[in-house]
Amino acid sequence: MFTDPLNLIDQTIDNLETLTVLFEDESDERTHRASDYSLNMQRCRDAQRAIAMLLPKLRAARLTQLPQVHGQICFNCD
Repeated sequence: MFTDPLNLIDQTIDNLETLTVLFEDESDERTHRASDYSLNMQRCRDAQRAIAMLLPKLRAARLTQLPQVHGQICFNCD
């Protein structure tokens, strides 16, 4: 099965953004005090931070997959 890199990166970004919203709900500091964090809440917060660092790198990698548009040179034009 062949997967287009752009589609795969876009899908991964969408999935990670969805995950980060779910993790926000689990580790929302407005509804939970940091001292009350359970191990699962801490893991959600850690995963959310890891995703936050990964997303910009995936977006940058996506840009490298876009077709590069170079200025066309006409050798016969004046």
